[in-house]
Amino acid sequence: MKFIHFSDTHLGKSEAKLEQREEDFCKVFEEVIDKCISEKVDFVVHSGDIFDRARPPIKVIIFLVKQLSRLKELNIPFYIVPGSHDIGSDGTLVSVLDEVGLLINLASKRYIKNDDKKIILSGEHFKDAFLCGIEGRRDNISEVYSNLEIDGHGKYNIFLFHHITSEIADKFADINSSLLPSRFDYYAAGHWHGFAKIKHDNGVIVYTGSTEYNELNEMIDDKHKYCVLVDVIDGKSTIKEIPLKTRKIVFFEVNCEGIDSREITETTIGKIPNDQNGAILIIKLSGRLGKGMKSEIDRNKINDFAMKNGYLYTKIYIGNLENPEAPRISTKARSAIDIEKEYLVKQGYSENEISIAEKMIILFGKKLSASELESTKSNAVQLIKGVIIENK
Repeated sequence: MKFIHFSDTHLGKSEAKLEQREEDFCKVFEEVIDKCISEKVDFVVHSGDIFDRARPPIKVIIFLVKQLSRLKELNIPFYIVPGSHDIGSDGTLVSVLDEVGLLINLASKRYIKNDDKKIILSGEHFKDAFLCGIEGRRDNISEVYSNLEIDGHGKYNIFLFHHITSEIADKFADINSSLLPSRFDYYAAGHWHGFAKIKHDNGVIVYTGSTEYNELNEMIDDKHKYCVLVDVIDGKSTIKEIPLKTRKIVFFEVNCEGIDSREITETTIGKIPNDQNGAILIIKLSGRLGKGMKSEIDRNKINDFAMKNGYLYTKIYIGNLENPEAPRISTKARSAIDIEKEYLVKQGYSENEISIAEKMIILFGKKLSASELESTKSNAVQLIKGVIIENK
């Protein structure tokens, strides 16, 4: 038994208002479908965010219908759970494609039954596989997982979900990994745009990542984008990462420390490689600026030079440039609270003002459920009133 797993295809994504970038996301999706057919897989698994937004352009819908129809003609089922980008206020287009038989939405209501506080989740059996899943909503999601019961089992069990687990990125986690249902061989994960493969329970969690570059950090950190081919023999799986053809990224940094403001533009241009044939150029500027330096960086000149040398477009990242008026604060081996306090002191805030800020940061830094939000608002109001009274 063989299947291909991919995720976060974000069809319809428009970057810098360029039609070429929208086409990039479609091309790589078609590439995955080509691989599904050439590998003669038994079925396909998608972990959500098939679209970039809940109401994608009509031409993108037509494109997807054509690609899914290619699989349907060969009797290759396409299993999916909607991701956070697929879900709108009135539902998801994934449900429409499910209704007409082009895919199987495993998060459909027909697979979910509520029994008292328990959420009983069933799914689909196909050959030796049992598949079920949860859509990418975030509201009370830990509570949903805590009350989940699985009604079904096969020789090889696959759970589809679209949430970040604590094993991937604890700071940005939607759920603790311990909440995932047990007894699954393969956890087909989505929402995290990088590739990751982690042992869990008696199986493995696999984030295939996005199929094209979506954000700046991906363009800088990810060397490849993947889909995954899973070959199952006697209940044991072999997982093979398949690199995908994506838009080329060229990235470099410019240290602006000590460079005269008038020279930054020319220094940056001098580092741009020539003849890149449609690549995206990412330039990160860093260092402490002199007065007026930011305004003297000629972005248009840099971008025009890059386009003449074959680049599709240029992103100039200035987030690491330091304001000359801002105090320099060491962050090495220090807590976030200490760093925040030193910054506020050097900005001239009073002890009372810093006290309010510290308490508010702690209060709103917590991950809150919907039921906790109102009480937190009330606590914040009381906190501010208390400090006002103290200062009178």
